[in-house]
Amino acid sequence: MVNNHGFVDGNKRTAWLLVELLINRSGYALAIEDDAPIDDLVVSVATGETGFDALCAWFRARIVRDDRLRPDNTSSAIA
Repeated sequence: MVNNHGFVDGNKRTAWLLVELLINRSGYALAIEDDAPIDDLVVSVATGETGFDALCAWFRARIVRDDRLRPDNTSSAIA
């Protein structure tokens, strides 16, 4: 989505929204501060500065189960 330019403007914002939606609908959440520099991350992905493996590592370090959606109430980072 970031690189395919489906829209005239807003491709990076839309890509990030889709990421958050998919993570949340899967029962997880991103453990990041509200003021985290996400725009810098998205731009670095769009420019090729951040590759797939680095992006996967970034998400692995920040995705946690969302206890509100889990009946077992266990919260843990994805290993």
